[in-house]
Amino acid sequence: MSHRHLVIPSLVFVLFTAGCSALASRAVPTFIPAEYLPTIIELTAQSLVDEGLVTPPPSSTIDPDLITPTPSPTDTPARTLQPLVSITPTLDIVLGTPEPLTLPDPLPQAEIQIISPGRLSRVRSPFSLHVYLSPPRNEREENHTYQISLFGDDGQVIKRETITMEGGEAGNSHLVMDLSFNISGEAETARLEVSEVDPYGRISALASTDVILLSVGEQVIKSILDLYANLIIQQPISSTLIQGDVLIIQGITRFAPDDQLLVELINRDGSQLGSAIITVREEELGNGYRPYNGEIPYQVGSSSWIRVQVIARDGKFSGIQLLSSVEVLVSP
Repeated sequence: MSHRHLVIPSLVFVLFTAGCSALASRAVPTFIPAEYLPTIIELTAQSLVDEGLVTPPPSSTIDPDLITPTPSPTDTPARTLQPLVSITPTLDIVLGTPEPLTLPDPLPQAEIQIISPGRLSRVRSPFSLHVYLSPPRNEREENHTYQISLFGDDGQVIKRETITMEGGEAGNSHLVMDLSFNISGEAETARLEVSEVDPYGRISALASTDVILLSVGEQVIKSILDLYANLIIQQPISSTLIQGDVLIIQGITRFAPDDQLLVELINRDGSQLGSAIITVREEELGNGYRPYNGEIPYQVGSSSWIRVQVIARDGKFSGIQLLSSVEVLVSP
């Protein structure tokens, strides 16, 4: 079956950071432009390692520019959701075929990366959340809505915050905010999840980490050094036209519970057009990444914009550990 791909011209706009306004009785988030961090990075990086608060990733070259301390919060973004502007791309015709499964050079940064608290940190209320946000370049002029959720070991939501960042401003962002919680016992395992929701209510990116919530006891905060994406979609390319009744998916991942990934095709009205379980291959391409690929059958009566979600699941807490996606146009 033939597939023709139409590629949107890339839109190059200035990078963004979100302006913030203070809320007197709430936690205090801050969006810190990435370019302001290098001076304090060199002074704090080695102390993080010496104190055992940072665990370098295996088989990776650490860029000291990616090591960041936990800044002090100063401003709070507005909690009221702003209306999101839907931009319908203009398509140009380019013929293409799927690229071979290889390790990108350079590796892309994650759209959402939780820097602190890291996996299995022990936290008391309130604790400081530090998240690196790097939206795709062709979406940086749009508004972005993020949800910060804390799930208990019974799968129920303990805490949820929603933050809207306005687009059109310069730079990738570091979101820093205090997150409070209440638990009945002395300790409870939980999942901290940060996700982005697109203008149609679909999750476009998600990162999570498992933590231990404490009502008493000493905090132990772990951080990460690596901002690279854990789950990368190489095909299909965002904003391309796919014709036929089968979508080819391929990419690389260094995170796959039970060596499987779930792929779902979600229409803008929220309906599912297709889904499949994809097996991650054993071959390692370097830095812990392994390839995955497969085909997802779908049926549409007319041209439709769909979000291709690649999901790492484990069935615990919220059930989702990692999600990456692209939006494409499909046609019969």
